[in-house]
Amino acid sequence: MLATSCLRLLICASLDDVLVHLCFLLKGLTMKKAFLVELTVLTGYIKQLLPIAAITDVFVAVGMGTTVALAGVFVCIFCMMGSMAASAYDDASNWGAYRLTLPLSRRDVVLGRYAAVAVMGALGIAMGALVQLLAATVGALGILPSEIGDMFVMSPDDVLASIFVVFLCLLMGMTAASLAIPFYFILGNTKATQFLPMAVMLLYALVIFIFAQMSDRIDVVPMLSQFLAWVETPAGVATCAVVMAAAAILILFVSAAVSMRIYARRDL
Repeated sequence: MLATSCLRLLICASLDDVLVHLCFLLKGLTMKKAFLVELTVLTGYIKQLLPIAAITDVFVAVGMGTTVALAGVFVCIFCMMGSMAASAYDDASNWGAYRLTLPLSRRDVVLGRYAAVAVMGALGIAMGALVQLLAATVGALGILPSEIGDMFVMSPDDVLASIFVVFLCLLMGMTAASLAIPFYFILGNTKATQFLPMAVMLLYALVIFIFAQMSDRIDVVPMLSQFLAWVETPAGVATCAVVMAAAAILILFVSAAVSMRIYARRDL
């Protein structure tokens, strides 16, 4: 009898484990569906972003006289515009309310949105790296007139600067997306579009104010000079790239947690 009871308990425990894992698997599948819905919405928009990013690259390269920032421009545009484009469809034809009639929870919708933004960032890095490599190849071949071709030539220092700019733009783009998405979830696209510019201006003013206060109390110029000299080294670029990538991921996770709480309480 004891052996039979133990066997039954073991079977029940195993079944419970299977059910728990099955629930997590099904939850992952529903989040995957929400993610695929977001990608479906963004697919058409990506085709519009490519020429916008390319034209912006031209103006940035001509204005700076170098192609160092080409990849960074793609990363920043894809991160920021991707989050705005995905949110813009929420109010179109009452899509946000209709989406909740699908077998998707609000948590799945939020996580799907952030996963799509992360993919947009990765796609921006890939596309930007391709454009940067193409520009460097053109510069190395020397097939353009010297007054234009010199702009495409990249030295080892330019390569390090390009890598640094990519991860700096990744951090900037993900930070902007992380700040914007909670506003879209709590206010909707129409109202959020009205209030976001003011919020961004206040944030920039706060950063400038804090930096000014620090400058009055601490002599930041020598520290900044030492930091910039260190950043120009390969070790400095590698360290900054890892730190900025980790910071971008952390900010995205914190924003996702905030958005899940906000969207769970919002009436649609």
